[in-house]
Amino acid sequence: MRIRISLAAEKYPASIPLNHHILAGFIYETISLVSPKLATLLHNEGLRSGFANETDKSFKFFVFALPELPNYYFSGEYKCFDQGLVYWQISSPVSDIIDSIVASLAINSSVRIGRSLFSVTDIEFIPTPIFTQEMRFIALSPLTVSTSWQDIDRKRVKYYLRANEKEFGELVVSNLLAKYYALNGKKVDDSQLHFEFDEDYIRSVGGFDSKKITRLIRYGNTEIKSVFAPFIVRGNPELIWLGWESGFGNSNSQGFGMAGIS
Repeated sequence: MRIRISLAAEKYPASIPLNHHILAGFIYETISLVSPKLATLLHNEGLRSGFANETDKSFKFFVFALPELPNYYFSGEYKCFDQGLVYWQISSPVSDIIDSIVASLAINSSVRIGRSLFSVTDIEFIPTPIFTQEMRFIALSPLTVSTSWQDIDRKRVKYYLRANEKEFGELVVSNLLAKYYALNGKKVDDSQLHFEFDEDYIRSVGGFDSKKITRLIRYGNTEIKSVFAPFIVRGNPELIWLGWESGFGNSNSQGFGMAGIS
């Protein structure tokens, strides 16, 4: 399920935080108002199939887009604007998550995001597209994947992959397969599942090293390297649907990997 929330600032100038931690925190708080157990479970553990064992991954199973703002300007850690509405998409394959967000917003006359108060003027349910074995998407929030290891001092080192590294697509695929298992309690055989960035677009903006496709997003005190570019996914439409609903790549609940139809 995917919703698009329309927000009107109660006072201008208004702002939306650049730090994704504040945006994710707003979602958890919103769910908590009507479903506190669900919010706690999502925040602390994530969801996994009842068939999964203790070694299997869990996922938050929601993703959000970069909020769409009218003409804005930067002020410190905020995007500021003097008029107009904010539009914000949130998606999840778990209906209870979206239902809780909608129910919570329906009973609140105003909500606070960062340092601004907003009225919720509309909540639109976005129809699910018809998925085929090859889909081109635009990025509504940047994509990120990472690997990690221990250094000689046994400290955890995290490495965020660049868009042109072969392992980027492979990690998106393995992540999507793991999500499917966590959600359904069974594996799906799809050796043909393939992810790649739209190289025509990449060339048009100056190549893989272009600053137009790279993003450094702050989440709390961490800076996450990511890629903001259209991409193509081929394979099982059911898996592509899951990526649409829950996000592609890592850190979806932190505001990464939300896709839109191009």
